[in-house]
Amino acid sequence: MATAASKRTSKKTSTQASGTSATSNRRHSDALGELLVHATRVQLATVTSVSKFVVGWAQAADRYAQAVSDELISRAHGETSGHELLGRLATVSTRHLREVTALPTDVVSHFNSELAKPIKPRPKRRAARRQAAP
Repeated sequence: MATAASKRTSKKTSTQASGTSATSNRRHSDALGELLVHATRVQLATVTSVSKFVVGWAQAADRYAQAVSDELISRAHGETSGHELLGRLATVSTRHLREVTALPTDVVSHFNSELAKPIKPRPKRRAARRQAAP
């Protein structure tokens, strides 16, 4: 009789354990899914931020090169004096340095705004049944 009681107890315990195990597994898979989504969002925010930095730097470098070229051409055509050229080049260089030093702040803001975007829940897809073509 003691054996029958122990069998009932062990069945009850194993049933409770398997129910707890299924809930625990679901929680772990949900937590893993959230972790993967967050990691993906961080990676995408990083990639877009880096590309924003590179594009911003290239555009600033292009504007700088164009401005320096314009100033040198105006000097070559005799439109500006040598002393005036130095002042203009200093102004162009200062403007360029301001643009370039503002890039990291813009990139960090972009990164933070990408991560702050709310996650849109995706509707669960049902398995589509394939029908044979007539």
